[in-house]
Formats: sequence, C-alpha cells, structure tokens
Amino acid sequence: MYKKCALALMVLAVLAAPTLGSIRGNLTSELEPDIIGKIDQTDMIITPAEANLWLQERTLWQEHVFWTRMTITSILQNSADRDPVINRLLRNNDDMSETIEPYYGNETAKRYGDLIEDHLLIAVALVSAVRDGNQTAIASANDMWNKNADEIAEFESNLSISLLPQQRKAMWREHLNLTKNETLQLANGDYNASIDTFDRIVEQGNMMADSLAQGIIIQFPERFH
Repeated sequence: MYKKCALALMVLAVLAAPTLGSIRGNLTSELEPDIIGKIDQTDMIITPAEANLWLQERTLWQEHVFWTRMTITSILQNSADRDPVINRLLRNNDDMSETIEPYYGNETAKRYGDLIEDHLLIAVALVSAVRDGNQTAIASANDMWNKNADEIAEFESNLSISLLPQQRKAMWREHLNLTKNETLQLANGDYNASIDTFDRIVEQGNMMADSLAQGIIIQFPERFH
C-alpha cells in the first residue's frame, strides 16, 4: 500500500509541474506540490484519498486538452486518423462522469457526462466549421458552446458549496476562449503561437481539475479524512 501511495505521489508531482509558477513553467517555493502527510497552506494534512482524487481529475483534464488538440489538428488537416481520434476524445466524458459517481450517484454522474459529451461534440462542430470557412456554422457552434459551458458551470456549482457559479463559469469561458484561439492559430499556420496557447490550456485545465477535486473533498470530508 505504501509503495502504491509513493508511486501515486511521483505521478502527481509530474502532473503538477505545468501549473506551478508562471505560464512558462518557472517554479515558486510557495506553490510547490502538496505531499501526503505534509501540512498544506491551510494547515490540513494531505491524505492518500485526497491525492488520489486530485490525480484522477488532473489525469482526465490532461487527456481532455491533449486529445482536443489532436482532434483539432486532425480535422483541420483532414487526416485519415480523424474519426479514431474523435472517438478517443469522446471517451473523456465517460471517464469524467465516473470520477464523481462514487460521491453523487449514477444519475448525477450520467448528467455530468452528457454535458461534457455535448462540450466535446460542439468543439468538433466548431473546428469543422473553421476548416470549411463557414461563418454561419462558426457563429452557431460558438453560441452553443458558450451556453453549454454555462450549463456545466451551473451543474458543477450545485455539487459543492465551494464551487461558486460565477467563478466556475469564468473558468469554463476561459477554457473555451483559449481553445478557440488555439484552433484559429492552427488553422492559420501560426504553430508557435498555438503551442504557447496550448501551454496555457494545460495549466488552466489543471486549475479546473484541482478546484473540482477540492470541491468534492469539501463536500464529503468524511470520505477523505
């Protein structure tokens, strides 16, 4: 058991690295990774259960943003791997719903998964419209994406008192804006800029994962301490 916890910590430290310090990855001492058994900035002992949930959420958000970028590239380039890549992206919603099911039940988890699936499908439609230069389809997909993001934010805020609606909405809108910038940069061949944007997407995704995990921990303290 101890060896498994130690291994989980090693992976967590690796996943934590992109969000520590500035956008360009410089570490700061006050934001170093929390370690099981140590005292965090709120004088709480980090438990294995907490670290495991943070690891799960960060892993899924890493997969979310990485497979989204691969999907954008495949669609824009009309690659032969487009459909398999999209199918892999669409596994993300089931995985995300599974992480909250133990705490909120199957019905709530399924609803959450459906909202995330809509988020991913709209992203596919938006990128396809960008590739085709269809301004009407771009505007329609953009409106649907914003509405869906607000629905997800509202849903998440209802899960835990610590997930404030406006804060969660702002985080989702930032995720959308960064991804739209990334899409346009890739479509225009501005690859260096798209890489810089993707670094920001990774960091921001980790922040979204951490806040969701912390919301669950606050909602169910007996499950973690």
